[in-house]
Amino acid sequence: MLIDNHCHINSLAQADKESLFGRDLDGYRFIDCTVDLESTYNSLSLSQWYKPVYSAVGFHPLSGHLYTADTIAQYQDLIDSNPKIVAIGEVGLDYKSSLPLPEQEKILRGFIELGYRNRLPIIVHNRFDRRLLFEGGTPYILNVLSEIVTAYDKIVFHCFSYGPKFLEMVIAKGGFASFSLNILRGDKDILDSLKNCPLENLLFETDSPYMRVAGNASNPLDVDKVYSLAAEVKGVGREELEKAVWENARKLFIL
Repeated sequence: MLIDNHCHINSLAQADKESLFGRDLDGYRFIDCTVDLESTYNSLSLSQWYKPVYSAVGFHPLSGHLYTADTIAQYQDLIDSNPKIVAIGEVGLDYKSSLPLPEQEKILRGFIELGYRNRLPIIVHNRFDRRLLFEGGTPYILNVLSEIVTAYDKIVFHCFSYGPKFLEMVIAKGGFASFSLNILRGDKDILDSLKNCPLENLLFETDSPYMRVAGNASNPLDVDKVYSLAAEVKGVGREELEKAVWENARKLFIL
């Protein structure tokens, strides 16, 4: 079983959705992540219609201007009525957001608390300016998380793009590193982190269609490319890798 634990099927063009669901998907599972309330409704419709699709419901920092005092309550209502919601995400920090950092942190905290109240894992987006990433030697996002949680056993660091030092901090608290199609670009820090990541803390994703491959938009089936390169980088058999990652996802998302 191959799992893409972070994609945006809800954002695919209709023709691309039809192409995807016209395939034999028995060997795949997809965690469809959302970025605002509209995409959440779209995702829930997809997960109800298609067996391989599950929903992670979140609020991207670039969508922060749409956040209201009622947002968390609206998401709680959706969680209460939709058993295929298996995670909160994506939520996090982004230096490209028009919202000031304190406002982004407020939204992130609200969704983390929502996830923990409902025993759902949290898929964290972290595209914070690298010049400001470290505060007192600890990545800023980890400082924020440490104010809310003591362990990372329900935290997925989406599109892991940092070196082994960051990875060590994540692994030390039992967190999950999710490697995406950007490993195909050959960044040494990312590949070193992938090589060093224990199998029990490893997940894979495409972040499709936003993560591009050779200049082209990706799709969730491109996760096969991630598995293939990861097996080579880690020096493990493809079958062993598939089993380990599937077991991680199955336990984390209760699939």
